[in-house]
Amino acid sequence: MPFNTLTAAVLAGVLIVGIGIGSAVTSTTQGDQGNIASSQQLDMAVPDPEFCRQWGASAFVMDIEMYTTLNPSSSFVTQPTLQPGCVIRRENWSVLRKEGAITASQERECKQRMNTFAYIGSVRDKPIVRCVYQTDISQNRFLTKGVADDTVGINPEADQF
Repeated sequence: MPFNTLTAAVLAGVLIVGIGIGSAVTSTTQGDQGNIASSQQLDMAVPDPEFCRQWGASAFVMDIEMYTTLNPSSSFVTQPTLQPGCVIRRENWSVLRKEGAITASQERECKQRMNTFAYIGSVRDKPIVRCVYQTDISQNRFLTKGVADDTVGINPEADQF
């Protein structure tokens, strides 16, 4: 019987030490080491954090290419690159025109497709601007359902950015 009690005590001690070490490592991990652990860190990673926060929202931009062959039938994917970007709210497009990032014709074309603009780089230094489409929020599998099957934690802005 003493062997089992001793074994349990040692295992409990190892568990507590492991949790302590894990907590210490997690709490000392900085966002500047290649890890973005919060929306605040992402906000600060974009080239124009104040501009992006005022007129839109910061975002992860994933650049990936996919190739599909027909004979043989197969698909290939490039290694994705991840960088910070900004999605501009529809009602704030005028700031992109004011900064010279988009033209009136680009604005008209994007508006016809009911999309919005997103950019990579500094808005003041020739950013890469694209007209982007917002996905259907109802297909987001990260949303939490409430008791009455209502969506919790999503504000109306998320549905129509």
